[in-house]
Amino acid sequence: MALNGIDVASYQTGLDPAKVPCDFVIVKATQGTTYINPDFKRMADAAIAAGKLLGIYHYAGGGNPISEANFFLKTIKPYIGKAILALDWEKDQNPAFNKSDVSWSKTFLDHVKGQTGVTPFIYMSKGMGCRAHNWIAVAKDYPLWGAQYANMDRTGYQKNPWTDNGSWGAWDKVTIFQYSSGGQLKNWNGRLDLDLAYMNSKEWAEWASGKPVKDPFPDKTDTDLAVEVLFNAHGVDEARKKKLGIRWSGAQVQVDRLLRDESKFPLIFAIQQYLKKHGFGELIK
Repeated sequence: MALNGIDVASYQTGLDPAKVPCDFVIVKATQGTTYINPDFKRMADAAIAAGKLLGIYHYAGGGNPISEANFFLKTIKPYIGKAILALDWEKDQNPAFNKSDVSWSKTFLDHVKGQTGVTPFIYMSKGMGCRAHNWIAVAKDYPLWGAQYANMDRTGYQKNPWTDNGSWGAWDKVTIFQYSSGGQLKNWNGRLDLDLAYMNSKEWAEWASGKPVKDPFPDKTDTDLAVEVLFNAHGVDEARKKKLGIRWSGAQVQVDRLLRDESKFPLIFAIQQYLKKHGFGELIK
């Protein structure tokens, strides 16, 4: 229950989503209040025609957030309800980035949701973004498309990409993970951003359409669920996948992380933290 995909901008002009292997394509549409990716419409239409799941993002320019949101919505109007929407929050060409007040992003996201009924994602790096400021006001309503790279090497899709042991800040989990900018895929010679979405195609469509996506364990982190998985608290195989729902992929990533460290310290620490928060009851029921 995870999807492999790419995110693209004008640098990937001409890429054919029907020929490049991917479950989804997230396309840059706009930046600020004047820039439109000249390849946006062609790429979005090509992705839909190829049967790929679609995402669309706006790169924050740091101007008036309502004006930028309206410019974004006007540009992407034909695709609303068909694509996951996102705000790209980065430092370059964004004078609002270094402000500790996260209200710019929240204002943009609230406006997009209010105008469309679709809950947008927010993109940022794990270190310079998620852990740099207090994002609680945003994280409680908007899912994270987070980025962190192990290196800049060329790579294909990875099932369990590296991430450090630090937190995602105010988010207890990442929903879409951009783990490389050195993607190397068939039928495209250039570098690609590679992403892993911890959801299935039905859930992607629900995010796009504005239908609520139910989290079956809202009070538990992916690491909490991983501990439960290791104690077989949710059954096995398909029964476990069904019970964990949208949380299965994220929990499995943490299972792999906890087991691959030969020192066993991360595993022991995770179990200790779990017991402090939840006790034994959930593990032995």
